Amino acid sequence: MAQTRLVFILHGQRCPPALPNRLLQRFAASFQVDIHITTSSSSAENLALDAVQGGCDYLIAVGGDGTIHEVINGVMRAEPEARQRVAVGALPFGTGNDFVRSLGVSDSVEQLERLILGAQVRPIDLGRLTLTGEHGGERVIWFGNIASLGISSAIVEQVKRLPRWLPASVSFYYSTLLTLLRYRPRRMRLQVDDAEEISGDFLSLCVANGRYFGSGLGIAPLARLDDGLLEVVMIRNGSSLDFLRYLPSLRKAQPVLDERVRYLSARRLQVQGQGCPVEVDGELVCHAPIRIEVVPQVLRCLSALS
Repeated sequence: MAQTRLVFILHGQRCPPALPNRLLQRFAASFQVDIHITTSSSSAENLALDAVQGGCDYLIAVGGDGTIHEVINGVMRAEPEARQRVAVGALPFGTGNDFVRSLGVSDSVEQLERLILGAQVRPIDLGRLTLTGEHGGERVIWFGNIASLGISSAIVEQVKRLPRWLPASVSFYYSTLLTLLRYRPRRMRLQVDDAEEISGDFLSLCVANGRYFGSGLGIAPLARLDDGLLEVVMIRNGSSLDFLRYLPSLRKAQPVLDERVRYLSARRLQVQGQGCPVEVDGELVCHAPIRIEVVPQVLRCLSALS
């Protein structure tokens, strides 16, 4: 009988140097273990695709939300038959670690082992973002957690402008402060489920599969990973000072009680917005216009929560 195969994809800069040996010592006696360390911004996606096509049973992303995002996109490039065999897991070592909060997963190697031995796998939804290129071609980006436009994407955009040698936490908090001081709402137009149209100046627009973003802010309190819906959170005609006032509620993952904040559920969403950057799972990926839809229970995922 063939051994269960585990493939670990480690972020080359985020993970502790001793972690590869620790993983081997913990798992090699009971499983076939392969460990890969990323060397570029796209290598995790390609490594994930290779692992799925090679028939791995568990594919573990070791890093932050960006690493998990790349791994998910690599998995979704594989054929459906190959995807149905693999379960994706996470060992978070990033700065935000927002997606894993909705899975109840920590950076404990011991917890990861328990989840694998207990086969604690649940099917979850993914968001599919489609971007139309200048010459009519389409690009698809998958996300497990949140896609957003507005102040959150502006923060990510600012982070990308800073020197790479700065610690990630310093870059994030400096960018947040700078963006809060100078950000102004952007004009956007939304079409929800091919029906309702909404226009206005938005401080933030979040399309959420998971509940958290921005290092633990519960922007979408009603979001569930497996309900076949996306939670849309709109903050309209607000200022950066208003966003600061919302932080106590966001930190508790509670709805914000303000008439400028609206929550709704949707299966599809189209967004128009001149020059509005879009961040997906903490990565700046494109600019509007975009189309987003939910694909129900398309990814098998290790989770401590049912």
